[in-house]
Amino acid sequence: MRATIQTSISVVTLMMLMSVTGEAQVSLQPGLYERVLEVDAAGSTGKSKDTMCWSSEDAKDVVKTIARVGKETDCKVSDVKTAAGGKMTFNVSCKEGKGTTTTSNDVTYGPDWYTNVSKAKSDGGTVSQKVSAKRIGDCKK
Repeated sequence: MRATIQTSISVVTLMMLMSVTGEAQVSLQPGLYERVLEVDAAGSTGKSKDTMCWSSEDAKDVVKTIARVGKETDCKVSDVKTAAGGKMTFNVSCKEGKGTTTTSNDVTYGPDWYTNVSKAKSDGGTVSQKVSAKRIGDCKK
């Protein structure tokens, strides 16, 4: 289960990047985003908060950023589907030891916020996650 949670953290990073893409390039406003992560792993729950700085370059070319993070985390993104009103679904598969963790994602987003609800499955069990993020200002220099 611990490996599943660690892989899920990598998937969360990818999801946060993935959650701003769409059929065409969707622009995310560069800046500092406050993120709240809620996790339920086999009945054990947790909540954390952090910040992430989206640079102008990463916010402008989110698809390139996603590709880079996917390679860094040994994950594959598939079945990306978008709908009107800032909605998207996609799957992420990540190698985890000898197994694979598969995560389904349901995302809603706007130019300065996003929410992603996901469910991960692996040999170690299931993990449910919700990530909510909003832009809170400019990045600290």
